[in-house]
Amino acid sequence: MHNAFLLEDVEKTVVRAPFAPAPRGLFTGSPSLSPRPPYYVTNRTGRTTMTRLTSYATDPRPTRLPGIFASALRG
Repeated sequence: MHNAFLLEDVEKTVVRAPFAPAPRGLFTGSPSLSPRPPYYVTNRTGRTTMTRLTSYATDPRPTRLPGIFASALRG
């Protein structure tokens, strides 16, 4: 969508991601610990997770990682 890193000669970028999150929950018979992607509408903590990821990208300190993981797993 945007060339945030100002890379030269970039015309198109494709991001591949699952259409649906991995099977989750004990009721479906396929438990999984994979977090729901933060860009899903049904993710309750998507905004918080993306804000924390952006903060980490601008200033990568290891002390920010626990907050990112906690927010992502709650989603």
